[in-house]
Amino acid sequence: MTDGAKLLDAIFEIVQDKKIDKDIVLEGIKEGFQKAYEKSFDPEATVRVDIDQNTGQVKVFKILTVVQKIEDEWLEIGLNTAKELYGENVSIGDNVYEPVEFQEDFSKIAVMQVGQIIKQKIREGEKNKIYQEFLSKNHEIVGGFVKDITENSYLVDINGSIIPIWNKKIIPGEDFDIDDRICFYIEEVSRDNKHSQIQASRIHPEFLTRLMETEVPEISEGIVEVKSVAREPGHRAKIAVFSHEEGVDPIGSCVGASGSRIKNITKELNGEKIDVVLWNEDKKTFVMNSLAPVKVISIDINEENNECFIVVPNEQLSLAIGKKGMAARLVANLVNMKINIFSLENAKEKDIEIKWNGNIDEAELSNPDFLSKVNKRREKTAGNFNKDKNFAKKQDETEEIVFVEEDKSIDEIQASIAAFESLSEADNTFEFEESIDSDDDSYDSYYEK
Repeated sequence: MTDGAKLLDAIFEIVQDKKIDKDIVLEGIKEGFQKAYEKSFDPEATVRVDIDQNTGQVKVFKILTVVQKIEDEWLEIGLNTAKELYGENVSIGDNVYEPVEFQEDFSKIAVMQVGQIIKQKIREGEKNKIYQEFLSKNHEIVGGFVKDITENSYLVDINGSIIPIWNKKIIPGEDFDIDDRICFYIEEVSRDNKHSQIQASRIHPEFLTRLMETEVPEISEGIVEVKSVAREPGHRAKIAVFSHEEGVDPIGSCVGASGSRIKNITKELNGEKIDVVLWNEDKKTFVMNSLAPVKVISIDINEENNECFIVVPNEQLSLAIGKKGMAARLVANLVNMKINIFSLENAKEKDIEIKWNGNIDEAELSNPDFLSKVNKRREKTAGNFNKDKNFAKKQDETEEIVFVEEDKSIDEIQASIAAFESLSEADNTFEFEESIDSDDDSYDSYYEK
């Protein structure tokens, strides 16, 4: 029924190509013959399959129990018949093994069953191989080469294992070609997942943390610790660091000489700008550090609701919020707290208590030097905005450019939202949320407790 030499060659090829243990393949062949017998003859019958690993010959035996009186001929054999066929030493209760003849119908079913089970065993073996190989690399960075590109993912070859990284896990604006090297962070390794056992990501906050470890020796040595990370992948990130040794500047260590270390990471992240922030166990100080260069006039933290109320200079409201709320969202995710940002003017209108407990007082707020610095920054930002807008027109793009005018109150800005809702996406719109919550963005699931 079977060509022993061809069977041995097939087993060898599967073992070599799929890197699956030989015993798993042999077990699959045996299971296939057993199922074929059940389908062809009796589902309750039991059989034994032997494979000669030297010749490749397969033999199937029906297991029969020796009885005095036969009640089921598929499972039992009479004592007298058993003695005639298998010797006088056979007694009641013994098992004997009756050879099964390979008829044509049985042979076809057996081949089909063996094929199906071997494929299943191969899939299970590959899954187990990937699980064992990557379990130790969970929550680490790995790298490989793009083997193929599909509509929804890049297929990355890592030492012979093909791992998909879905497009939604790629940094916006990135584009890779076949044979390009790509590295990513492993979010999760599962033993069985119908989509992918390896959850790979280049947008996860911990991807930035691991890159910092590889680029900054002080972090890998434990001298400097990364306390928290917030990212808007491809745009901007904030990372809070702390030094465990006096005399070691955590921010300087991360930035490197002339910004060399941080530039290397920015390059890997497709130009994502990275702000390095000094972590502090005092939440108010940490929030103020995270908002820099924005000055804080008043800050009040509601511990019970994990919520922070911040008042900033009128001139720095848009800077605190950022385009499309990005700056405020990064701060909220970095400090893991809901934040509410008000300009001084708006805070007074809403009768919010001005505590003057931030990092700027009344005298400095009205100081011409402070106002001059703010105006210079606004002029520079406005210049960059005009360049971006002109470039966008040249490229005929339709992405919204969103900003907040400092000379409008929050209520006026919110009112203007409705007025612009009917505009096309090509038009500029005003967008502002007085409360910036860490649940507002699609990436914020990473920051949930």
